[in-house]
Amino acid sequence: MDHHTPASVTSTPTTSTTRTTSKPASFLERHVGEMVAGAAGNLALALSEYQDRGVTGGTKMAGGEAIWQLYRLRQGLIADLDFDSIARTHGRAVLRECCGRDVTDATVDMLVDSVLEILTRVVRDHLN
Repeated sequence: MDHHTPASVTSTPTTSTTRTTSKPASFLERHVGEMVAGAAGNLALALSEYQDRGVTGGTKMAGGEAIWQLYRLRQGLIADLDFDSIARTHGRAVLRECCGRDVTDATVDMLVDSVLEILTRVVRDHLN
């Protein structure tokens, strides 16, 4: 996943102030987090490419596929779980884990929030 977090998106390193006092993530929560973090990595790559030379077709396809897979997962779980809360919490945790100190908490939050905003638009579009 580190290859999806370009240097142009990183900022001054910070340490996370989040304390982990709850139970470990379930397999499903971890999977949702990994899917969100993967989509966030694709978004970071797209932002870097856009600044540099324009977003490549491969990056557009990978980003679209990541959002589509998240949409399918959300549709399958929404009746049983608070998908949005799980996606936000565990997406941040997995992305933080993957990026380490190379990316600020603010950047992690922005990427995860942006992925979930895109997903919300896709859900809304499919409802109309």
